[in-house]
Amino acid sequence: MATKLSVGIDVCMTWERRFYLNLPEVQKALHANRTNLPYPWSMCSSVVNYSDTDGNIDMLPLLKRIVQNHIPVWVFSGDQDSVVPLLGSRTLIRELAHDLNFKVTVPYGAWFHKGQVGGWATEYGNLLTFATVRGAAHMVPYAQPSRALHLFSSFVRGRRLPNTTRPSIDD
Repeated sequence: MATKLSVGIDVCMTWERRFYLNLPEVQKALHANRTNLPYPWSMCSSVVNYSDTDGNIDMLPLLKRIVQNHIPVWVFSGDQDSVVPLLGSRTLIRELAHDLNFKVTVPYGAWFHKGQVGGWATEYGNLLTFATVRGAAHMVPYAQPSRALHLFSSFVRGRRLPNTTRPSIDD
């Protein structure tokens, strides 16, 4: 039902996102709603006071502070995202790396998933990474779930994205 309501209309997949993130098995897997809130999850609820101007907040100073505290940051984009084009994100991350005096430690190049190009990535100073996900739109996990999971798992495990089609012995 959720998919039928928004096909061809809802580029941000509002209905699908709300439906999916309110499934009990999804909330359990994400360790979400552990207090059994009496209302469903939604992107913008009346519980949190959002402002129309919140979308205009510059996140780069916060990302800079996070990286300066030696916490790795990965920023990723779908290469078919018409909402937040990857070129803008890539440029901002490159400028942030320059501001932090980080050099390129892994040049921009392809990363692989299941023997295919999963996207492209570059690393700066071993703490800041920009990656794309091939074939993904604005909602990367929805558009390319397997590639998104591979990207996320690599980040959580502290591993670089594979730059070869040979499978890792850990996978």
